[in-house]
Amino acid sequence: MFSFRRQAQPAASPAGRSPPATSSRVTAQPSAPGVPLELVRYDSDSGKFHVGEQALQMLRATKEPVGVVAVCGRARQGKSFILNQLLGQSTGFQVAPSVRPCTKGLWMWSSPIARKNADGRQYQLVLLDSEGIDAWDQTGQYSTQIFSLAVLLSSLFVYNQMGGIDEAALDKLSLVTEMTKRIRVRSENSNEADLASFTPAFLWLLRDFYLSLEEEGHAVTAREYLETALRPVPGSSSSAQDKNQIRASIKALFPDRDCFPLVRPMSDEKMLAKLETLDSSTFRPEFQQGVKELTSLIFHKAQPKRMNNSIITGPMLAALTQAYVDALNHGAVPTIATAWQGVAEAESRRAADMAESAYQQAFNQNVPADEPALDREFDRALSIGQKAFREVAVGDTNIQLAHEKRFQERVQQMFTQFKKQRLTSAELECEKLVNSARDKLTEASRQPGMTPEILQAEYAKFERSYTQSTAATGPAKWEKLIQFRNGAFAGLQQDVQQRVNQAKQQELAAERQKAQDARQQAQQEQAQAASLRQEVTRLGHEVSRLQSQLSQERSSKEQHASRVSALEKDLRQETSSLSAARQTLQQAVQDQKQKGEAEQRAAVSQLGLELQQARQQLVAVRKEASDSKLEIDALKRQLDSTSTDSNEWISKYRKAEHDRLVAVSDKERTERELRGQLSQVEQQLLQANTKLEQAEQQAKAAQAALTQEKLELQQRLQEAQARVVPPATTAATPEPMVVDGADTSAGKDPAKMTIAELKTWLDEHNFQEKVWELGQKKAKKPEYVECVRQLM
Repeated sequence: MFSFRRQAQPAASPAGRSPPATSSRVTAQPSAPGVPLELVRYDSDSGKFHVGEQALQMLRATKEPVGVVAVCGRARQGKSFILNQLLGQSTGFQVAPSVRPCTKGLWMWSSPIARKNADGRQYQLVLLDSEGIDAWDQTGQYSTQIFSLAVLLSSLFVYNQMGGIDEAALDKLSLVTEMTKRIRVRSENSNEADLASFTPAFLWLLRDFYLSLEEEGHAVTAREYLETALRPVPGSSSSAQDKNQIRASIKALFPDRDCFPLVRPMSDEKMLAKLETLDSSTFRPEFQQGVKELTSLIFHKAQPKRMNNSIITGPMLAALTQAYVDALNHGAVPTIATAWQGVAEAESRRAADMAESAYQQAFNQNVPADEPALDREFDRALSIGQKAFREVAVGDTNIQLAHEKRFQERVQQMFTQFKKQRLTSAELECEKLVNSARDKLTEASRQPGMTPEILQAEYAKFERSYTQSTAATGPAKWEKLIQFRNGAFAGLQQDVQQRVNQAKQQELAAERQKAQDARQQAQQEQAQAASLRQEVTRLGHEVSRLQSQLSQERSSKEQHASRVSALEKDLRQETSSLSAARQTLQQAVQDQKQKGEAEQRAAVSQLGLELQQARQQLVAVRKEASDSKLEIDALKRQLDSTSTDSNEWISKYRKAEHDRLVAVSDKERTERELRGQLSQVEQQLLQANTKLEQAEQQAKAAQAALTQEKLELQQRLQEAQARVVPPATTAATPEPMVVDGADTSAGKDPAKMTIAELKTWLDEHNFQEKVWELGQKKAKKPEYVECVRQLM
C-alpha cells in the first residue's frame, strides 16, 4: 500500500525526475498574444447552449491540423493558472481568489500555439478552459454536459484536482459514468469500448500533492500510482460495485492515461490567493521545476486530434462543436458518428469546391485545340483536382465518393463545353489566318517585280507562322491549309507566272533594242576613239617638235652664252691692252715731253673714240644676250603648258597623300582619346580599390574594437561575480518526522485544531469515510470537532 506521509523535505520530482533547479520563469514557452474567447455558453433563460461566433471564426480561419488541450476539474482549484503557464504568461485566462467561479461554459484562447509533431509537420494547439464541474450554481446534468463537451472536443484532457487520489476524488469522476450514458458512437449498438476510440489522452493532474510515492517501501511512478488507485476494490456490496463501476468507466473511456503530481507552490495562504500576480521566482523551486515538466509533458501528449483516422482541422473542429451543441439543445444524446458524418459532409463538400477550384487553376486554357492535347490537359488538371479533394475530404468512402463524383461531373461538363468552344474558336482562327494570308498574298502578287519564287517565299513565311500558331489549331487546321495552297494560292502563282512571262518578253524586246542601240553607240565611240588617237598622235608629234625646238633653243642659248663669254674675254683683253697702251702712252708722254700739246690731244682723242666703240660693241652683245634669254623664257612657258596634264596627276596624288595623312592623324587622335579614357577608367578602378581597402581596414578595426569590448565586458563580469558574496542559506525548519501510526494530535484539544488539522487527524487514523461524509454535508468546524472527540 502507499504510505500517506507528509514530505518532510523537498523530494525528487514525481515521475522519477532529478531535483529541479531554481528558475526565474516557470516555463520557457514564449508568451502567446491573444484573449480568451467564449466557445460554448449556457443561456439559463432559454435552457440552451450557444457557440461563440468569434471563436468559430477563429477556428474556421485555422486551416491547419489542430490539437486541443482541455483542462477540467473542480471549481477554484487553479485550472486557468495551468493554461496560462502553457501560454507562457501569468495572466490570460481569468484567475481570481474568490469562491465564485471565474469560468462559465467553455472558453478558448484566440491565438492557437504553433507546434510541430514528431515528423516535423506543423499543427496548431488550441487551449480550452472549462467551468468547474461542481460549482455551487450547477445541476448534475449541466456538469455532465460541460464535461462531455470538453472530452469530445479535446485531444488531451487534463483533469485538475487538489491532493491525492482517494475515493472522494474518484467519486467526483462519476461524471465519466454519466457521460457514457449520455454519449453514443452510433445511434444504436454502442458501448464504452466504441466510445474509447474517440476519447482523448487523459492526464490526471494532482495539485498541492504532499504524499510520497511509495508502495511497500519501494518508489513508484505517478502512472503506477494512478493504476493502483484504479484497481477494483474487493467486495460485492452495492457501494463496492458503484466504486468499481467508476474505476471501470475511467479505464474503458481513457485507455491512454497518465498522472502528474505537482507540489504546493508556497506555504503562505494569503500569497496563494493572488498567485497570478506573483513573480515565479517566489515559488518553491520544486514547484517551478514541476510546472516546467508538466508543460513539457502536455505539449508532448497534445497531438493533432483524429477521428476515424482523419486529422481534424480548425474548420472541422468548429463544425463538430456546432454539431454537439445542436444535439444537446434538441435534447438528443450526442452521437459521434452523426456529428462526424455532418462534418464529413461539410468537409467533403468543401473538398469538392476546392478540387474544382484547383482544377480550374491547373487547367491551361491556352492548350492547342487538338483533341488528344485537350484530353491530356483535362486528365492532368483532373488529377490535380482529385489530389486536392483527397487532401481535404474526410469521412466514409460513400460520402467521399458522392462528392468526388459531383466534382468530376461538374468539371467534365466544364471541359466538354470548353472543348467545343475551343475547337470552334480554333477553326475560326484558322479560317481567319487563311483569309488574311489570301488578302496579303493577293496584294503582294500585284506588286511590281513579283515573281513565283518571291510569292512562294511569302507563302512559306505564312505557312511557318500558321504551323507555329497556338491559336490556329484543331482538326480543320491542315485541311484549310491544303485547300488554300491547292486553290487560291495556286491561282495566284499562275497569275504571277503569266505576268512574269509577259514581262520577260517585253524585257527581251527591250534588251534587243538596247543591244542595237549599243552597237550603234559602239560604232560612234570607235569613230571618236580613232579621231582621239589621231589627235593624240598629232599632239605627240607636236610635243616632239617642241622638245626638238627646246633642244635647239638650249643649244642656241649655250652658243650665245659662249659668244658673251668670248666678248667679255675680248673686252678684258681690250681693257688689258688699253691699260698697257695707257702705260705705254704715259711712258711715251714722259719720254717725249718735248712733243707738242696738239699731238698729245690728238692721240688722246683717238684713244677715246676707240674706247667708245669698244663700249658700244659691249652693249650690243649684252642686248643680244637679253633677247636670247627672252626667247628661252617663252620656250619655258610653252613647255609648262605642255606639262599641265602631268601637273593634274601630281595634284591628285598630292591630294590623296593629304587625305592619307589626315586619316593617319584622325587615327592617332582617336588612339590618344581611347588611351585617355582607358587612363581615366584605370584611375577610377584604382580609387575604388583604395576605398575598398579602406572599408576593409575600418571593418577590421571595428571587429577588433568589438572583440576588445567583449573581453573587457567579460573581465568586468568576472570581477563583479568575484565581488558578490554568496547569500547565507536559510535553513528551512523541517517539519517533525512522524512515525507511521503515531498520534500527531495526542493530548491536543480538538477545539483548538483547525479544520485542516482535524481532516488530517481523520486521514491519519483511517477515517476517510468520515472526511467524505462531512465534506458532502458541507459541515462546519463544530461538527468536525464533535466527530473527532467521539473517535478519540
